[in-house]
Amino acid sequence: MQSTLATSKTRQLINAGGLLKTLFPNEESRPSLRWLRAKQKDRTIPFVKLGRLVFFDPHEVNKALEHRTVKARQ
Repeated sequence: MQSTLATSKTRQLINAGGLLKTLFPNEESRPSLRWLRAKQKDRTIPFVKLGRLVFFDPHEVNKALEHRTVKARQ
């Protein structure tokens, strides 16, 4: 039986700048840090707070953003 801790080791927590670079590799289409902080404040994306430090799991944030994607009319 695999423990939850072992599963969480495969995931990485990164800071806000790293998250934006990971999720949006094209610099011209990357949203700003202000946009990310607004999503964090609205609790639109998941984050982990350790003291004053805030970290993100790119996989979880990507899932949250995909869930909120609006499909265009055809």
